[in-house]
Amino acid sequence: MKRMALVSLISLCSAAAADEFDFDWNNKNDMRGAWLMCATTGFTQGECPKVFERCWQPPMIYRKRHKIRTYCTGTPQFSMNEADSERVRQEAFRRAQDEAGDR
Repeated sequence: MKRMALVSLISLCSAAAADEFDFDWNNKNDMRGAWLMCATTGFTQGECPKVFERCWQPPMIYRKRHKIRTYCTGTPQFSMNEADSERVRQEAFRRAQDEAGDR
């Protein structure tokens, strides 16, 4: 019983600490979006080197016609409503302000 309570507490803490803009490394669609964003920087900034590496590891790679391919090169399918778009814009503005304040 104590183990179950400890596992529940740890999982709740990690869920609360997760940022909605962090990548889900096992989700094909999320990694496609990360790949698309990181391609603009040449996979050099932030976690982009890790994105490049992760995209060529399981479960993101597969064999097709005797060639190894990655799910990451496909176009992501985002489904967002206006509220989601506004929240993303606000988060981007907040991060830009934080970055400008650090300089």
